[in-house]
Parts: sequence; C-alpha cells; structure tokens
Amino acid sequence: MKFKNVLIAFLTALIIGLTPAGVLASETRTVKDSNGQTVTIAAKIDRVAPSIPAFAQMTEMLTRGGGKISAAYTRSITPYFKKIFPDYLRSNPKNYDCSSIEDLVAARTQVVFGPSSRYSDDQIKQLETLGIPFVALNNIRDVEGMCESYLTIGEILGETEAARAREFVEYYRGNLAEATRRTTDVPENERVRVLSLFFAGAALTTINQNDICDEYIRSAGGVNVAGDYMRMSQGRVNIDQEAIVNWDPEVIIVNSPEALKELMTLPGLTGVSAIKNNRVHKCPFGIFLWSVRSGEAAMLPLWLGTIMYPERFADIDMKKVVTDFFSEYYNHQLNSEGVERVLASSNQAREM
Repeated sequence: MKFKNVLIAFLTALIIGLTPAGVLASETRTVKDSNGQTVTIAAKIDRVAPSIPAFAQMTEMLTRGGGKISAAYTRSITPYFKKIFPDYLRSNPKNYDCSSIEDLVAARTQVVFGPSSRYSDDQIKQLETLGIPFVALNNIRDVEGMCESYLTIGEILGETEAARAREFVEYYRGNLAEATRRTTDVPENERVRVLSLFFAGAALTTINQNDICDEYIRSAGGVNVAGDYMRMSQGRVNIDQEAIVNWDPEVIIVNSPEALKELMTLPGLTGVSAIKNNRVHKCPFGIFLWSVRSGEAAMLPLWLGTIMYPERFADIDMKKVVTDFFSEYYNHQLNSEGVERVLASSNQAREM
C-alpha cells in the first residue's frame, strides 16, 4: 500500500469527521510497551485494533463484549467468535482489517497493539505520522510473557479492563500452579510422555521446548517427547512416522481434524502406546484452540491433568471449568451441548 493512499484516507476521515481519536485528544495518558518504551494514548479508549487473533479474543474477554474492536485480523474472526461476541459485528461492521493502514484510519482506530512483526518499519512510521499509537507486545513466547501482554492490554483499555486483566492473570497462573501441585511428586521416570501433533503443508508437525504448549505439558506433570527435537527451531517442526515410533508417546494430543486423520492413516503405528491404549485426544477448541497462545489456554493444564493423571484430577470437572470460563470471561452462558462441543473440539471442525 502506498503512503499517499493512506494520507488520502486520513484526510478523508478528517473531512467527514472520522478523525482517529487520540490525534486531536486534549487528554492523554501513557502505557509502556514490551520494550519498555513509553507510548502516549488517549485518556479514554473506545476503538482498538489488536493485531493478532489471540489479542482480539483477550480484548473481548476484558471488555466483556464491550464493542471496542475497530479492526482485527479478519481471516481469523470465525462465525463462532461473532456468535459469542455479537458486539464485534457492531464495532467493526465493515470488516476492517488491522493489516491495512487505510482500514485502521477509516475505522477511527485509537490504538494498535500486538507484535511488531505484524507490521513493517514503514507501516509503523505511517501509524506514527497519522497519530495512531502502536503499542508493541513482543513478549509472547511463554506464559509470563503472555500475562505481561494481557496486563498491558487491560491498561490500554481502561481501569475496569485493567482490573479484569489482573483477575484473569491470577486465574491463568493459578491453574498452572494447581496442576503442578497435583503432580509435583510424580517421579521423573514415571511422568507421562506426551506428543502434540499439528498438520501443515501436507505433513505432521509437533512442538519442541520453544513452544508455549511445552510449558503447559510440564505444568501438568507431562514430558514433551519432542522437547529436545530440533531445539534451535522456533515454532512447529516436521516429523515423520519413524519419529513417532521411536518416541513411543503414552498420550497424543491432536490439534486439528487434519492431524487426527493423517495420524490414523499412517501404517506401522499400532504398537505406539498412545494408539494401542486408546489415549489419542483432540485438544479442546472453543473460540480458540487451547494449546496455543490464547485465553482458553488457561484451562489446558487442568484438562491435560485429567487425561494424563485421571486419579490425581478426579475432582476436576472440565464441563464446569468450561461453563464457568465462558460465563466469567465471555459473558456467555453455554448449554450442555455447547460445553460438549468445546471439549470435543467440534467448534474447530465446524470452522475448518
């Protein structure tokens, strides 16, 4: 996109009275980004653009569906997201995309936040020139980094949202601590061996110790069998049938319908412990997959505990956990069918 087009959009917005709030704001406040840089934003924030899907989810969670999203990564805003948060259809009726500077201007965006990698240096300079603050949230590799990001998002949104962010972070950390408490005395050589599978580019992939899900697995007393695999690689790494056989996981978590289908069509895996003992599980999926950087990941340590150590987590009712989460953080009351869909990952199948 040419900068000239962005300026035209900006001037047009000025003419028709859609000045991005914050450009002419008489009252401002400051927040610090993940790099420790101070960013000046409007005192009252009503129009924000989270640059990654997980932060759109968190924005809705902290505002309880308050209608503050002006633009988002629209390809990842699913029909189920819109069903749970109908305010999104009102706050972004024209489906403005956060990757477009022109859209951000037209949407009257006050603040953009998310990883710096979502924008080029030129785009970030354009935002600065247009008076739209960008708050970099780059520390998203692990749980503490995500908690830091959530707290900053709450601070951006306002006092009420900041308080909710603190409450959510306490809940998030608390679930990890509870899962760890229940499994801390499991001997290292008796810990359940887990493999997390995805499917991309016609190949099965997994995660090593550099992925946030490795932290969830460890918190629930598991061992990621691929933890040391291609340790220098960030993100997911390709694996083959031989690797699965050699690792012999006791539990396999599949994170998409395609991964499950591919796994079940591979020959020679009948002797793998997880398959032989029927311990292949689909990762739950509500608005978001639980095993990635998402708000719903806060429930994953408890769920992992129930499937890895059912006797130690016998009093954990995951149906209640899901029901309470949707009620508290999504302001949405799930019926029994809805709860079952989340735990069975059926929402993901519907959206694929």
